[in-house]
Amino acid sequence: MSIERAMEILRKYPLCDHCLGRLFARLGTGLSNEERGGRAIKDYLLMRIHERILNEGLSDELLNDVRALALSGHEPSIKFLGNMGGINVSPAKCYVCGDAIFNRLDEWASAIANSLRSLGIEFRSFRLGSRVPLDVLNRELSITTEFNISSAESIKRELNRELGKRVSAVLGVPFSREEPDVEAVIDVSTGSVETQVMPIYVSARYRKDHRLVNEETQVRWPIDRVIQAYGGAQDVVIHAGGEDPRGGARVLGNGRPVILQIVRPSKRPDVNDVSLLLKDSSYDITLNNLSRVRASAVVRMKARVRDYVITYRVLAITSNSVTDENIKSLHDYFRNRQVVQVFRRGRRVRKRVSMVYELDGRVVRGGKLVEFLIKCQGNLYIRGGFVHGGFGSVEPSIAGTLGFNVRPVEIDILNISD
Repeated sequence: MSIERAMEILRKYPLCDHCLGRLFARLGTGLSNEERGGRAIKDYLLMRIHERILNEGLSDELLNDVRALALSGHEPSIKFLGNMGGINVSPAKCYVCGDAIFNRLDEWASAIANSLRSLGIEFRSFRLGSRVPLDVLNRELSITTEFNISSAESIKRELNRELGKRVSAVLGVPFSREEPDVEAVIDVSTGSVETQVMPIYVSARYRKDHRLVNEETQVRWPIDRVIQAYGGAQDVVIHAGGEDPRGGARVLGNGRPVILQIVRPSKRPDVNDVSLLLKDSSYDITLNNLSRVRASAVVRMKARVRDYVITYRVLAITSNSVTDENIKSLHDYFRNRQVVQVFRRGRRVRKRVSMVYELDGRVVRGGKLVEFLIKCQGNLYIRGGFVHGGFGSVEPSIAGTLGFNVRPVEIDILNISD
């Protein structure tokens, strides 16, 4: 879009410096929309008009263009008309914002800063959002559409940026669009401010060294320690990669990958300090290898579960005696074997294909107590079907292949390669 297009727009719509400057947001660097719209574009247009007046003489066309600039609040144009012929022009309200937004930036910045302070928590960065009336957004869109403008930015983007600068100066805390500690949203219609404390995400490896009688109590202790570390956080949500075989299962080896979502933390300590609080040999559940991650890591972790390679140890009771020949047959049959799991929810039926890479076993006692070692894809449900067949929902299964009932009584995760 050429700069001359600005004059076409101002002939039809009076625009304040901010709203005109946003139409040229992608042109020039190091300039705010106000500087670009008021101190550059309008000054340039007036100089071009003045040059033509000097060369061609005053005409109604040029006089009307100066008047359009004056109506947009351009002080040099207002003075130019007054000096030229005593023509007095009072600025009109901006067609887009109605002069009711950008003249309140300092007031709103103070309100936002006070709202963030009143949270009474530790934060090192913040993000701003805004709610702008729909009619303002529609008027802005109508101009960009009518004049086929492709270099504009939205009023919300400029408002958030300008408020962010002011709030940052008041608080001494940087404005950040990504992964902020807190967030504030201002409604420009009412001036009300809503605040939110953003969660912290910490990746870890979860180990459970013994079969636990009261598992919930044991699981609770690291959660309570994490809550304590983050200044009395509201809660901790544990996101785990893959199936968590409860009911006395151990998680050994390098542990299961998990991500801790710390809800409404009051403090934001270094993860190394948090790790120290979690070192307690009197508990059977441990969290190791802590590191800060982004919120998106939860989605990535769960999406990668099918890429995990998990080694399980399963102790099972069988209805018939198992022979060494049965074990060899299972070993040969399930080497790199696809397993189909069927999930039903109401009328919906979903199938999942998983891989079993290796399966070994040995008879522990009396032919009916068998230990299996299963190396498989991370999205294969062991307790939920592969061992006992899941009532026909898993094919093939250990029970189905042997031709008699197999019931798991102990399940351990020996290793997870992720």
